[in-house]
Amino acid sequence: MNRGEAAGRRPRGLWLAVPVLALLAGCSDSGREADGAMRMAQAPAPAPFVSAARERSTAKLAYRHDLTVGLGPDRVAPHFAAARDRCLDAAATCTLLNSSIRDGNGASPPQAQIEVRLPHAAVAPYVAFVTAPLPGEAAGDVVLIEQATRAEDLTASIADTGRRLAQLNDYRTRLTALAEKPDNRAEDLIKIAGELAQVQSQIEEAEGTRRGLDERVDTEIVTVDFRTSRARAGAFAPVQEVWARSGPILGESAASALRFTVASLPWLPIVLFAALLLRLVWRIRRKRARPARVPLEP
Repeated sequence: MNRGEAAGRRPRGLWLAVPVLALLAGCSDSGREADGAMRMAQAPAPAPFVSAARERSTAKLAYRHDLTVGLGPDRVAPHFAAARDRCLDAAATCTLLNSSIRDGNGASPPQAQIEVRLPHAAVAPYVAFVTAPLPGEAAGDVVLIEQATRAEDLTASIADTGRRLAQLNDYRTRLTALAEKPDNRAEDLIKIAGELAQVQSQIEEAEGTRRGLDERVDTEIVTVDFRTSRARAGAFAPVQEVWARSGPILGESAASALRFTVASLPWLPIVLFAALLLRLVWRIRRKRARPARVPLEP
């Protein structure tokens, strides 16, 4: 075989190798895609709101959720009323802890806050309701600015309260047995009755503490702040916000200028006196700095 024939056969071998390599690469890519699809199919579904952390935890946790919802200036009051009415309508499962609203007639924008206590199963539906647009609103009219969840571990507090209750109940039982003895004197019965009354008061106080801790663990607190700071979107959002509040801003600026003028009036005599004094000192120094004139002899 001469060099020409070898040079002619090498390109044929290369052309035959290219489809084989492409076929192998395609098989490899398809195998990777199949493996990825199988892994995605076997992957667990995303956990629901808050409940996943609760199911994996055996601790006694009290959850609190803080939400900040951005709205238009004229939509704060309707959303506040809707969130409050939803809690009041579900009086058996929702407890309204706090509600407040501030009008936006002044220089500050309108703002509202509502705080409710809900059972675990009602938290996610309530959060979805307060962060969703009302009828007639677009999806972009309601913006979830911030969301935070905090958990307080009450396991030790509940255990301590349970131990204290057990000790108090045992002490009350022993006092009751002492009071039932037939050979007690009147003075002993009076002392035992007084001690029983004190122990009973401590038991009732400890039971109230335990009920409060159990309620905090069995329910969750949701606080929603309705604001207008980031409700608008787009490049001209700051311009729209300032234009909507142009009247209050102008009034606030005029009030600040008037406040500065009134506050400056008592200082005007002092400033004028200081200016005159400085001018007098400057003239004296200038006069001393002039060279004395020597009279010319005739």
